[in-house]
Amino acid sequence: MKSGFFTLVLAAAFAVSATAQSQDAKSTSNNVSITGEIIDVKCYTTGMMGGRGPEHEDCAIACIKGGLPVGILDEKTGDVYTIVPAKGTTGANEALLKFVAKKVKIEGKLLEKGGNKILAYSSVEEAK
Repeated sequence: MKSGFFTLVLAAAFAVSATAQSQDAKSTSNNVSITGEIIDVKCYTTGMMGGRGPEHEDCAIACIKGGLPVGILDEKTGDVYTIVPAKGTTGANEALLKFVAKKVKIEGKLLEKGGNKILAYSSVEEAK
């Protein structure tokens, strides 16, 4: 009996925690459009080999192929958004390789939590 009660209390605590966490993640906008450069987040953040631009393209491609996070550097604000696939789209790393170090317009849903800025992208195209 004690075991069943403990399991029930544990399950209820988990459900409350999961609900609170999902409410913590706020969607700042259902649909956003960001124009900027596709980067690998690690090199940009650390400044490794310049961290951006055409001179960094080969390094960024290698890092992204290796599994490091891909991001976009917003040309207007200078903010960096880590890019993940929206439901129904392919993985961001593989799909965005052809856009590395290029200016793109990317659309999707913006999510923020704990200082992280995530863009669940739904479409991307090279910008002019």
